[in-house]
Amino acid sequence: MIGWSLSALIVVSLLSLGLGVLIAPQKSSEQYGIVLDDPRAFAFLRAMGVRDAVIGGLLALMALARARDMLAWAIVMTASIAVADYLLVTADRRLAGSRGTGLDAARFLHVGGAVGLLLTAAALLAGY
Repeated sequence: MIGWSLSALIVVSLLSLGLGVLIAPQKSSEQYGIVLDDPRAFAFLRAMGVRDAVIGGLLALMALARARDMLAWAIVMTASIAVADYLLVTADRRLAGSRGTGLDAARFLHVGGAVGLLLTAAALLAGY
């Protein structure tokens, strides 16, 4: 039951993130960890928002179909996106001259997301 509840939270979160990027791209870029000043760059950010919303929709369909194992492995794959986002933000920090290796709010968001996704997948695979 816990795995299903966490899956529902993931679906709602991804759909909310996707919608948030479409509505407020500047604020979303700050939360993501890479601030975009060029309004034309928002097209890329909006594409990421659509990506998140579509992934949330696909996970919702798997959950509605009660395809527990497929949902769990799809969530594991989704965690790779959170890891990639962390790596992209970290690389951007280095390009910008920041030498800090600690977890700032944006990087913590990506790491926390990956951990939450993996824990959810583990709960589903364990039958919880």
